[in-house]
Amino acid sequence: MYSMWNSGGWAHGGYGAVFPLGGILMGAFVIGLIVLLVILISRLGRSGKTDHAALKDHGVDILVERYARGEIDADTFKTMKAELDARL
Repeated sequence: MYSMWNSGGWAHGGYGAVFPLGGILMGAFVIGLIVLLVILISRLGRSGKTDHAALKDHGVDILVERYARGEIDADTFKTMKAELDARL
């Protein structure tokens, strides 16, 4: 009767009993790297858009507050808002 164990199969093929465990660990490592890369790429993609819009909104909020307190006049407000729109 043919037996894999007696014919130089898994046990005598040079890998021993550690190969299946190594394959499982390597597979888990590769899957972990893929998940990590997907998370990092998604965060980088979102952060650029959010920061850009948040900076513009924050700048306009400051201008509105300064205008409301009377620190700047209407012409200065319009000029500064136009600069913010052009830069951001």
